[in-house]
Amino acid sequence: MDPRTAHALRHLPQPFTAREATSADIPRSTVKHASSVAFLVSPARGLYAVREPWDAASPWERHRLMIDTAVRLFPDAIVSHTSQAVLLGLPHPSHPPDSVRMTVLDDVRTSRRSTWCRFHRGTTPPEHIEIRHGVPGFIAPRVVLDCCREVHARDALAIADGALRVGMTSLEQLFDMRRHQRRWPYVARSNDVLLLADGRRETWLESVSAWSMARWGLPTGIPQVNVFTPEGEFLGRPDAFWPDLGLVGEADGSEKYLLEGTDEQSVLQALERERLRQEPMAALGLRFVRWTPRDAIDGTAIHSRFQSLARDVRHQNVAALFRCSCCDSPLTECQVEAELAVWRRKLAKEFERKVW
Repeated sequence: MDPRTAHALRHLPQPFTAREATSADIPRSTVKHASSVAFLVSPARGLYAVREPWDAASPWERHRLMIDTAVRLFPDAIVSHTSQAVLLGLPHPSHPPDSVRMTVLDDVRTSRRSTWCRFHRGTTPPEHIEIRHGVPGFIAPRVVLDCCREVHARDALAIADGALRVGMTSLEQLFDMRRHQRRWPYVARSNDVLLLADGRRETWLESVSAWSMARWGLPTGIPQVNVFTPEGEFLGRPDAFWPDLGLVGEADGSEKYLLEGTDEQSVLQALERERLRQEPMAALGLRFVRWTPRDAIDGTAIHSRFQSLARDVRHQNVAALFRCSCCDSPLTECQVEAELAVWRRKLAKEFERKVW
């Protein structure tokens, strides 16, 4: 490949169309030749990208690049659903959707088809749109509810928890958006997600674990509780805690850290830190139920381990002290716990109405 041509192709937005190349004074024949010699790859029909950086990109990095292309090519549509969620920095699984999600603003009966971009349609009041970095996007409550209708509930819960955690939305805003979409397709899928949503969870894995436990009928643990010795020494902050059982829950194992992109040496160090952290907590009477990401998705192993520990009630001699990580108050005084209890009762009452 001629160095000047290669330089010009690298400086096009990635991926690009043949028309965009032509606009940059790169003939279609050059694009065709660059593809034939494998300098370019075709991520989707009609799109081209320089092979080396494209192959080196992670699946979600490629999805973000495809989002940028969709924004350029379809200015009358707005990035939405899981594609907008990742732009907002919300939690997501290891693999992106198979196509960019966008919403067509006019209420047409059909939407355009594309092999790499899926178009939704839906009523879009002006207040559902905000401008970020010069590009229109949906507000977080709309993104959360749209994801609830489209993706697996465990992933939707992670997105909802993430949006609550960073203050992008509130429980009441999610409630109002649920009412707005009450007649939209598959909106009932959001009901269980909203009942479980808790902004104190910190990762996709924690949210997926909470969803899996709920599906197996296990009680909802309190996320991210600070554990102290009787003398006030901080021991750690486990993923979940069940005060009535003296039971600590931890999503761990090497898969957890590899999922987060941690290198192998750091994984080994993290596992050793986990072991060292557990010992003083166990000495104070706490018991541990642990699970891997694979366990969290399936749920069978968590259920079995939890039930086995819960049947043994000889746990009354717990000497550790506990404070909520969100407000540094004793668990019995945490306002977030009280507000969540009120919220869940309110939702349960609303969901009993047929209009929901």
